[in-house]
Amino acid sequence: MMTPAITTSMSKVPTPEIAMDQGFASALGRVSAISSEGKVKQAAEQLVATALVQPILASMTRTPFREGPFAPGPVEKRFMPLLHRHLSDRIVSSSNFGLVKALTDQLTPRPTVEVTA
Repeated sequence: MMTPAITTSMSKVPTPEIAMDQGFASALGRVSAISSEGKVKQAAEQLVATALVQPILASMTRTPFREGPFAPGPVEKRFMPLLHRHLSDRIVSSSNFGLVKALTDQLTPRPTVEVTA
């Protein structure tokens, strides 16, 4: 008596291949839904985070007080650049950087207007 109920409920479960295809399709849809201006803004944010904010964070953690018992251990030395990268990405994406806006404006393709006399 239990066997038909199990087979009917199992027939509704999608196979891993179908589930993976649906996940890939939804991810592809999210990426393609981003406009070209959105992609340019993301690239500008990454550039500012990597070239400006991340080196500032790295220089802030290099102080003469981090010697002796306060010296960073091997784990901190290994993971501190990852923390700096994460923090710089969050700082740039959460605030309104003028440099990001200027880069986005410069790199966004503008429609051309043809003037005829």
